[in-house]
Amino acid sequence: MTDTLFHASPLTLTAGDGQALGATLFEPAGPSNGLAVQIDGATGVPSRYYAAFAGHLAARGFTVLTYDFRGIASSPRSPGAPEPRMLDWGMKDMPTATDWLRKHRPGLKRTHVCHSFGGQVLGLSPHAGEIAAVVTVGSQQGYWRNWPYPYRLYLPVWWYAIVPALAAFTGRLPGAVLGGAEDLPRRVAIDWARFCRSPHYLIDDAGRPLRPHNDRIRARMRMISFSDDNTFGPRRGVDVLATYYPNARIERLHVAPADWGLKQIGHFGFFKRSMPAERWDALADWLLDAAGQAEAERAA
Repeated sequence: MTDTLFHASPLTLTAGDGQALGATLFEPAGPSNGLAVQIDGATGVPSRYYAAFAGHLAARGFTVLTYDFRGIASSPRSPGAPEPRMLDWGMKDMPTATDWLRKHRPGLKRTHVCHSFGGQVLGLSPHAGEIAAVVTVGSQQGYWRNWPYPYRLYLPVWWYAIVPALAAFTGRLPGAVLGGAEDLPRRVAIDWARFCRSPHYLIDDAGRPLRPHNDRIRARMRMISFSDDNTFGPRRGVDVLATYYPNARIERLHVAPADWGLKQIGHFGFFKRSMPAERWDALADWLLDAAGQAEAERAA
């Protein structure tokens, strides 16, 4: 798909606390298919990483919004804004993106494509009950015991010692230690480590589980994991996260790269330009079908 089939426009969204969020709107050059896709990214992964995928969907008729969480890439901390925290990404930034779509593209049915962290925090948004369909890719419940051996041997050291120490002494978690992602702000890194030490994963400052709107999600949800993603998105972690959305109609899809004629996919491969277009088209077709069913059910 070439950019002659869609238009990409940079935006600046403003959260309720004044934090500015860099975003990009991808829209079809031709007719719309009536669906908006909000792409909620992975920890430390800049929104530009999803541009090829977003453009492909836009060429298929979707309106697609990508954005950077506060403190990352095109969303540096705004003057006077609070120090970024990880829960802000789900409780403030994700709803800000949804609010923009609600206001500026009100006639479109809203769907989400979530990569890793994005799929963990859907239930933090007050708009959770409005979602027509969701696809998550490598989204997992991040408690360290969900990982297989040998990862389980060293993850406690990572979450109890290395990450908190790096954040405390450098004021950030360098992206280089995350495989080339963006640096994480200090409090984001500290929160992330705290979550991954808890069997509840997402918790408040008192250690209590946070799932305020999870049960409002009743949409069809396709949760995809990959057999070669044990470093970041192990199968058990994805299965556990599925239980956090008790009223969603979940379809679990666990894929070996060979199933798709590929040698590897891992945690990041699905959104790379090298992913066969037929796989992106299959996701687009699923969203269209799932959102169409949701509309029919509401009308019944």
